[in-house]
Amino acid sequence: MVNNSPRTALLVLAVMIVAALRTPAAQPNPFDENVAPLQIGEQMPAIAFVNQRRRDFTLASLRGQATLVGFIYTRCRDACPIITEKVGRLDRALGPGPYHFALVTIDPGHDTPSVLAAFARKHGVGSPRVEFLTGERRTIERFVRSAGVAVVDNGRGELVHNAQLLVISPDGRLADVVGLVAWDPRTLAAEMQHVAGLSSSPLERANFELTKRVAQFCGGSYQVASGIIDVIAALAVVAGGVLVLVWMRRRLFAQGA
Repeated sequence: MVNNSPRTALLVLAVMIVAALRTPAAQPNPFDENVAPLQIGEQMPAIAFVNQRRRDFTLASLRGQATLVGFIYTRCRDACPIITEKVGRLDRALGPGPYHFALVTIDPGHDTPSVLAAFARKHGVGSPRVEFLTGERRTIERFVRSAGVAVVDNGRGELVHNAQLLVISPDGRLADVVGLVAWDPRTLAAEMQHVAGLSSSPLERANFELTKRVAQFCGGSYQVASGIIDVIAALAVVAGGVLVLVWMRRRLFAQGA
């Protein structure tokens, strides 16, 4: 027999309200939202970051400088420390000039300004030209996705992500995207100089472009791409030597005749 008294109805309603209050709201899935990828030549979005010095920061503040943007997180124990140290080397290699560097965390919930500052000190990056950036979680997630960086939590406190570098021209537009797992500071320095409108090594720039193109067919591996280029260069040298020998042989036979 069902009791339909007003007292019972109120009791049921109270239980439902308590249950609803105790049930955590579902967290929004960032991948449910469409995020347009950044395109070459497009103006960089006006995003509010906070740097390792706890100061508000935007990429628009770097107008007039060639800027390199990379993506890291401080709990990473393999690629991110290497990327950070290489950015420090790139900064020193370029020397004085219109250059700036920004490393955006993909883990804003953990990487506060103080955590980023400690990470920078740990890896010897103290240059005022290198920004370590965090911000509001949703904003960072949207920017990271628009840059073509895919992030997956493996459930063990590690974030698996692809390597991606954005090269931004002095007018604030996306000039190049470098999707290499590993990159050579020398060749990237030449690219930064070129983007800044300064003279750079044509050989290093050619090496940069060739490696980048070949790497597209090698899963983004700089090492594999460099290996292929080395093989091609070696074959070219051998072919050149053979052609010289053939030419000399013909000359000798022509003189003997």
